[in-house]
Amino acid sequence: MKNYKYSLDKSSRKFICPKCKKKAFVKFIETETQSYLSDGLGRCDRESSCGYYSAPNSDIVSLKYKRTVAPVVASFHGLELVEKSFMVNSQNNFIQFLNSIFSAKEVKEAVLKYFICSSKRWNGASVFWQIDNYERVHAGKILAYNPETGKRSKSNDGKASIDWVHSILKRKGIVNEFNLNQCLFGLHLIKDIKVKAIGLVESEKTAVIMSIFKPNYTWLATGSKSGFKYGFLKPIQHYEIIAFPDKSDYNDWLIKSKQLNKFGFDIVVNDWLEKSNYIDGTDLADVLINEKFKQIENGR
Repeated sequence: MKNYKYSLDKSSRKFICPKCKKKAFVKFIETETQSYLSDGLGRCDRESSCGYYSAPNSDIVSLKYKRTVAPVVASFHGLELVEKSFMVNSQNNFIQFLNSIFSAKEVKEAVLKYFICSSKRWNGASVFWQIDNYERVHAGKILAYNPETGKRSKSNDGKASIDWVHSILKRKGIVNEFNLNQCLFGLHLIKDIKVKAIGLVESEKTAVIMSIFKPNYTWLATGSKSGFKYGFLKPIQHYEIIAFPDKSDYNDWLIKSKQLNKFGFDIVVNDWLEKSNYIDGTDLADVLINEKFKQIENGR
């Protein structure tokens, strides 16, 4: 096996990206010393909206940081925290949006199926719990949506509102450390022996909505474009997987799927959205929601 001189840092540490100025930059390290290279060498995790990438060459070995590498043990929330979050009595904009296009029965089933809870982090915010097939709670992702459009809410600086349950617990001093180790959203559903084909999408919202539109699939979400990778997908390796990337992400997922299929996966990447005239960033749920609204309008 070839030993590479440099590699991207595999820890959870992120730096400020030199291009987009967001804290989403993963630096290159020298594999032998585990030392960070100079500031501009690395990759921004905001692949679709930024895409910054700068790799080292034989002439660039500027070491500025030293760190000690130690095994990282994943942290998990207790199931009782999920149960407690169901008791939060506050407005939930995402559920309100679902109720505007689906029946109360359909919405209730989806909410219970995916453990969608409310959060007081922002007015109307939702918690999307990442629970695996062994009922381990990896994370609670907090997102805010517009109750009328179903689109992500943004703060005054234009950033989409996102937070994590473990981050809130740390800020409150309830927990000291939490080693985040994410999994696919909806992964707990593969415990059902009736699961046959898995529909894989990027956003949690899309997985929930598609479970109502197309219940013949078991819908899971990667949480982001970069979540389409071996570590996330390994638990569903032996299932038939139909991947539905957002518009403009098709080629990236197609290339990765071919690599994954060499390791025993059965992944087909659907290209319908990529061939459509929809704008970049459109996902499958956006299309079906628009059609649903048209039906509602025509029925009036």
